[in-house]
This record gives sequence, C-alpha cells and structure tokens, in this order.
Amino acid sequence: MSKHVSVRNTVVFCLLSASLSFLGSYFIMKYKFNNELPTYKELEKVYSKLGEIKKTIDYYYVGEYDVKEAVDMASAGYIAGINDIWSGYMSKEEYENYKLRFSGKSFGVGLYTSYKDGEIKVVEVFEGSDAQKLGIKKGDVILGAQDKTVAKDGYKEVVNSISGDEGTVAQVTVLFSDTKEIKTVEMERKTTKATMASGKILSDGKTGMIRIYNFNKDADKQIIKNIESLMELGAKQIIFDVRNNPGGSVASVCNALDYIVPEGNIMTLRTKNGDETVYNSDKQEIKIPMAVIVNENSVSAAEFFAAVLQEYEKAVIVGQKTIGKGYAQQNYELSDGSALHLSDQTYFTPSGKSLIGKGVVPDIQIDVQEDFDIYFTQEKDDIQLQSALKSLNDRQ
Repeated sequence: MSKHVSVRNTVVFCLLSASLSFLGSYFIMKYKFNNELPTYKELEKVYSKLGEIKKTIDYYYVGEYDVKEAVDMASAGYIAGINDIWSGYMSKEEYENYKLRFSGKSFGVGLYTSYKDGEIKVVEVFEGSDAQKLGIKKGDVILGAQDKTVAKDGYKEVVNSISGDEGTVAQVTVLFSDTKEIKTVEMERKTTKATMASGKILSDGKTGMIRIYNFNKDADKQIIKNIESLMELGAKQIIFDVRNNPGGSVASVCNALDYIVPEGNIMTLRTKNGDETVYNSDKQEIKIPMAVIVNENSVSAAEFFAAVLQEYEKAVIVGQKTIGKGYAQQNYELSDGSALHLSDQTYFTPSGKSLIGKGVVPDIQIDVQEDFDIYFTQEKDDIQLQSALKSLNDRQ
C-alpha cells in the first residue's frame, strides 16, 4: 500500500533537515576552532615578534640587508631552538645540494678529500670524473684552485673556488705524490656517481677490507658489489671500515644488512604517534668471518650497521664507542623550496634497543691518538685494523 506525502510536509521536512545539518556543522566547527585556538595564538605570537623585529630594523637600521637571508637565519635559529642536534634548516640552495649528495651523486670535480695538518689530500677519485682521467690518485695534494692557495687563503677558500656552475672548468693546482710534480690542471665541474664504498685485499692475501664512506642512496649496491668482488678474489674474511661515516639512508643500510644477516628483524622505526615501520631480512646471509671498525665519528646508519652485525653475532666490533644517535630524519619541503631536516622517527635494533645516548660499545675497544689519520696510515700502523685482523685470525 502506498503512502501520500503532501508537498507542504516535504518542504517543512527538508528545511528542518537543512537546519539540523547546519547546526551540527556549526557546533563541530566551533569545537574544532576552540581546540585549535591555542595553536593560532601561539602562531600569532611568533609572527608578531618576527614582524616587530623586521619593523624595528627597517625603521632604525642604517645599513642594508637581504630579507631572504635574514629569514633563512631566523628559520635556522628556530630549528636550533628545539635543541635537537640532528634536526636543521636548509635554504633552497642548500636543500638542492643535499638532495644531490643523498642521491648518491656528487657535483664538482669528482674527489673526496680530507684536510689535515694544512694539506688537502685526495682520499678517493670518482669513476668517470675528469680527476680520474687526469691521473689524480689517492694521496695527491690539492695546493690551490683558481687564484686561491691553501697556504695563503686557507682550506675553505680553495674548496669554494673549486665549486662553480655545472659545465664550467676549474683550474686546480695539484702536487702529484708519486712524481712530486706540481701541475695546474683543468677539470670540468659536473655531476658524477659518487664512490660510497671501495674494497681491496689486504697484504695477508686472504682478508678483504671495505671502506664505507656513507650510506647514501645506492651505497648498498656498491657494498654488495665489493663483497662479491672480494670473495671472487679469494677473500676468506671481511673487515668493514665505517670510521668517520656520517650515515645516510635507512633503505641503503637495511638493504646492505639484508644481504649479510640471516632471516629476521633488522630495524624498527617508530613515529611520534606510535606508527611503526619494520625492516626484515630474508634467508640469504654471508657465512664468512667479519669485523667492523668504528669510531666516535661513526654516526646514524654507520653505527646501526655495526649494532645489527653485533647483535646477530655476525661480526666482531673493534675501535671506539660510537656517537649514539637513535633518531631518523626526513626532509619537509617548505613553500619557497627550503626544507626542514627533522627528527621524526626513533629507530630500534633487532633486540629492540635504542642507540640514543648509548651508541655501540665495541667488543674490542682500541683508542687512537687525536692526530691519527684513518685514510693515510699504513696498514701495519693502523692499530684498530690490526686488532680487527688479529681477532678474526684468532677465531679461526
């Protein structure tokens, strides 16, 4: 049986429904606004203070200044104020450079260098760079660039002089260590694939050593390639050197560890609201004796690499206690192209341990003198390396 509804009743019903919907929406919006009001008031305080500073400067300051630079400095100061040494602010230009480095690429003349005792020494030459084509090798010394010299102008001035626009040429003065010849050579500034891990067979003929410079994107591929190459060359044991390694990508370190350790947990990341991301390894593993050399400058992914191998009892850890970083960071790009590098996750080892303030304590602690140079000390004189070798040999 059908029911007849009058037009009048229908109109009244629709108006009543609309009124109720409006009232519901109104109270929801009012509740939300009241909850967010403290946030708006806090923001108003920040904006008001910055505006007051700018107004005072513009009215009284007798010099000239760059507003963009001042805003960048204020932004950096705000991040510094949260008292997290791992977080920071990057200007648009700094963020572009960061993204390039983190991608596993390098812009410049294709060199890793170290500065010690007044000398810029070449540590690593990138494959495909002009530096490689010109025969520059590890141990060669950069004396100057363009019209700047290390002796007269200092390290930073020379490094800045090597920088420049892509496709332009840098004139670099080099002391070739093998011939003692000094030459000024021209090298094109360009983007090249960075060397993030390099390996060699040590003098005993059976130990492979892999120096991992960082864990930026695709570092894991270079690490795995070096492991395989060294084993093909007859390596019976491997030493990983992550001294002075500043860390890098979570994905890269977890991928490298996945290749080495047996099936199980590698890393757990936890956000502020408790959400977790878990990285696990498969059944494949490397079954040869291993050691990892660390120092106080082994940071983030580098110390985590050592911690996981230690917990799985896959490697003996040698050297000095690591720094103790337990936060992972992400970049949050701002509207003008700058970015916040912000600690937004805490990471935990397979056993559920945080490294914050604790670091990795070596199985064998070996301290070195402050002037010790890990890049140019001879194999026989590197007491941390020799201790790692002894430990591996004693365990066989």
